[in-house]
Amino acid sequence: MDALDTNDVIPYRYTIMASVHKLPHKPNWIAFYYDRNGKRRCKSTLTTNRKEAERICARLQELEDRARTGRSTEDRARKVIESTVAEIMESIGAPVQRKTVRQHFDSWLKAFEAERSSGTFIRYKGITDQFLSFLGARANTGLPALRSDDVERYRDHLLERVAPRTVNTHLKVIRVALEKAVKHGVFDRNPARLVDNVDTSDHHERRAFTLPELKKLLAVASEDWKTAILFGIYTGLRLGDVQSLTLANLDLGRSEVTICTQKTNRVQILPLAKPLLRHIESLPAGDNPKQPLCPSLTDRPVNSLSNEFFELLASTGLAESRKDHRKQKQGRNARRSLSDISFHSLRHTATSLLKNAGVNDVVARDIIGHESEAVSRNYTHIDAETKRQAVDKMPDVLS
Repeated sequence: MDALDTNDVIPYRYTIMASVHKLPHKPNWIAFYYDRNGKRRCKSTLTTNRKEAERICARLQELEDRARTGRSTEDRARKVIESTVAEIMESIGAPVQRKTVRQHFDSWLKAFEAERSSGTFIRYKGITDQFLSFLGARANTGLPALRSDDVERYRDHLLERVAPRTVNTHLKVIRVALEKAVKHGVFDRNPARLVDNVDTSDHHERRAFTLPELKKLLAVASEDWKTAILFGIYTGLRLGDVQSLTLANLDLGRSEVTICTQKTNRVQILPLAKPLLRHIESLPAGDNPKQPLCPSLTDRPVNSLSNEFFELLASTGLAESRKDHRKQKQGRNARRSLSDISFHSLRHTATSLLKNAGVNDVVARDIIGHESEAVSRNYTHIDAETKRQAVDKMPDVLS
């Protein structure tokens, strides 16, 4: 228990009058104490144990005495309260597991890593690292000290730098991480759930590439980026999935690629469109099944690859380069300019090319990996030949 400093002089009438009493028809003891202005207050201790109630009452009076002499801070008050709770719980044989904010998020991430794909884990770790960095020294304080104001300030901080949908993703991850603390009784209510999402009604829409744009892009792309782009066009795979492809994922005899997608953890067996198959067959052959299809893109952060792809777009005039911050008169922390095309746009492109070729919507969704109620309701299995016929209808962007 924190002792009062010697110069925290407490008038005799305040100290001696702090006491606990029972009220008629009330099971819990009531603490009577004097506030910083000398006014008598009462508060339920929420316990039927007199010794526990007296300990809580003494702490309440101590906090008011410190506040009266100007020696109390919010963090110090929280520490006093937390230590009181810990002492009481330990005395009844149920010690409190006290963690800092940082320790809680690290523990949550460790458990999360075993349950989710590596790509999702890396993305969520990046979010929690940014949140803890924003909190600064507060990340090393006790978890109960975390408030909704902290999360709200982080939300507003992010909104100046990233898109609204990205802000809401950060809030979602923080809420999920703190839900565990609610279950363990650290919070009555999740502080992150008290913070509203950002309005995305005016969000930036992505579009599909046109065929002339694709040919322009492929003309300047390196071999690895050309491979990645063609996979995006003809399979709709996300950049993280394309990056992870190796020879082991391919069955050239059956003209198929098999992959367990990082985001949905769904195993997909996709036919290789003829232009994509020709390109794969033109690549240097190897005997090692672990040989990556795009060596220079392997084992790199997806965000870094996204930026590199954006600069590739800029080199063709399809986007404006973000590299020269001085020219744009923006700092590195400024919110980046948004483009209506990105690598993810290749998923939209694949969908558009299939639909423009007259492919059934449900078949197109299955190839691209879009889950839908129609797929689960009307199709238990879309056979490989149906999907092969669909991709064969797509145009040859290499011609």
